[in-house]
Amino acid sequence: MKRFQLYLLAVAVSVAFLTATQTATAQNLNGKELYRNNCKVCHDKGSPNGQYTPMTLTQDQWKKFFNVKLVPAHKNALNPKTGGKVLEELTPDQLKAIQKFAVDHAADSEQPATCG
Repeated sequence: MKRFQLYLLAVAVSVAFLTATQTATAQNLNGKELYRNNCKVCHDKGSPNGQYTPMTLTQDQWKKFFNVKLVPAHKNALNPKTGGKVLEELTPDQLKAIQKFAVDHAADSEQPATCG
């Protein structure tokens, strides 16, 4: 019986550790860096895809873009750095970090930003 309890304790500790690690990783994602490496590469000044920075749109426009327009507009988009499909290379947490960066630094935010 004691072995079983130790086994359960070990499993519980392992699950707690993995959950904490994944949560910390998701919270520490750098939206600005992700935007720079995955969005700006196709949306910089002079780009045929249009120049987009966080301050190009308002907060509501960015929210609508991520909720409605991102997937249809980028379903076949390739990352020029890797050659892979952008939406297949980014995890949901990475997309959330990019969205947070864009919304937090939108034209009508308290800290509008380009992306450097």
